[in-house]
Amino acid sequence: MCKARRRIRCPYCHGLHTKRYGSFSVNQGSKSHKRYYCYDCERTFTLWTHQLTEEAVRLYFDTQASYRAVGRNLKIEPKAAYRKIIRMGFNCKSPLEVSLELEPQWSGYLVVDGDSIIVGNHRESLLLGADAYSQDIPLALLAENEDGLNWMRFFLLVKNPIGYPLKGIISDGDPAISEAREAVFPDVPWQLCVRHFEQRIERFLRYEFTQKRGHWREIDGFRKAIHNMLYVKSLEEAQKYLLAISIDPGFKQAGLSGVIDKIEKKFPNLVTHHLHPGMPRTSNIAEGVISRLDAKINQADGYKCHDTCWATLKMLIMWYRFKKFTDCGKRNKHKNGKSPLQLSKVDTQNINWISFSQKAR
Repeated sequence: MCKARRRIRCPYCHGLHTKRYGSFSVNQGSKSHKRYYCYDCERTFTLWTHQLTEEAVRLYFDTQASYRAVGRNLKIEPKAAYRKIIRMGFNCKSPLEVSLELEPQWSGYLVVDGDSIIVGNHRESLLLGADAYSQDIPLALLAENEDGLNWMRFFLLVKNPIGYPLKGIISDGDPAISEAREAVFPDVPWQLCVRHFEQRIERFLRYEFTQKRGHWREIDGFRKAIHNMLYVKSLEEAQKYLLAISIDPGFKQAGLSGVIDKIEKKFPNLVTHHLHPGMPRTSNIAEGVISRLDAKINQADGYKCHDTCWATLKMLIMWYRFKKFTDCGKRNKHKNGKSPLQLSKVDTQNINWISFSQKAR
């Protein structure tokens, strides 16, 4: 029986329509490397160079190394390491494409936030949504501004084609997010981040509020009452604290009537999580995801152009989605040893995230 020759897959377009295209040696007398030609993308390649590229990408993201450190480790120039990694980034699938291809199963509670990134001589914004349970990133966009139009585009993509099973949205009090959310998902429950709300109250009391003499005890009591109202375990307890704050004569004598009116107005959105089990009360999850990405973004100290920035971010988000958690504590210990995609019920055991990240040409 004739034994079939194994076909070599092209590392650029992943096609199998390839043929042997000679061989070469790096140095005289060294081992020769086979070269192949792909009929689909009309490019030549060697398995040796592709393996070197994969190792450069793995070192850059897994060890948080710089291009210089990657080059030193692989004995190539830093510019060569940069070219190999950025070429993979330009051909990397976007978070949207990955979500459509793998079809993760998410919790339905989406935590949204933005991050500012230096691009050239200006700043752009990374708009990001994280699933509350798995901490996966269903969608991320790099936009010129973090305004209502870009957030509306973000939510429209969440709605279609992703079809995220939205049960609730958690965000800070950014007016741009609120405007877009109300336009696209007017009937979806919204949780205003209680931590951001408390910080705004504290900032107002410290820097904008003119405190009356002799009322410092009332101000301290007001701070404690607000904190207790935001972090109690039931809606009934929160309502009791709100009532106590509203009728306390000492708070009104201290000049806090205007602040109390704002609290009463925002109260329904501060306690939404009590009505929806599983919904977090803060946007800490999105900020935690951004901080993980920032460990690499800040190391780059800015990007030259929009395309280069987005190419790097696509690979970074891909790496994050396949990276297993190792430091979850307390109630999330069960997530250790699993990646965000695995927590979203995607079988990633036999997927090489670097090869999977590349688009077919």
